[in-house]
Amino acid sequence: MQVIGREQEDGARWYAVQVKPRREKLAISHLERQGFRTHCPMVGRSKLIAKRPAISREALFPGYVFVHLEADARWRSINGTVGVLRLVTSGNQPSAVPRGFVEKLRESADENGDIAFDNDFNFGDTVRVLGGQFDDLCGSLASTTSAQRVVVLLRMLSGDIRVTLPRAQLVAA
Repeated sequence: MQVIGREQEDGARWYAVQVKPRREKLAISHLERQGFRTHCPMVGRSKLIAKRPAISREALFPGYVFVHLEADARWRSINGTVGVLRLVTSGNQPSAVPRGFVEKLRESADENGDIAFDNDFNFGDTVRVLGGQFDDLCGSLASTTSAQRVVVLLRMLSGDIRVTLPRAQLVAA
């Protein structure tokens, strides 16, 4: 994986920060006020709001944001930031995410900052559902009903159950 930007030159790395539940935006605003560079990849998830289907923007990694730190940064102040639970560490030192991981996430985001998944699936492909009542279930793609909707055979207790879902709700498993 190619490393992009300043990271090659100065040794700065991206680190994961665990935040309070549903407090990603709050933590980001307070981290940025302290001068930290942050990133929180977002994804649109299907939900029922007032009994109507709607897409809501949520964190791709709920409960976590990424912060960019220089090698000699004052990282301990992150743990005292409003909305933050802790910087992910290994022993007494911050644990960096793999080089290029956050950069790839940033590259794959659309103009709104949402991660755009490749939804070009073939019949029989194993897929995972993101959001909605079937969140995190896996199945295989059975057919398409339109450009936006697909039929998936979800693996459940007694076998495969046929459901129709928005194509945007699926990722490769």
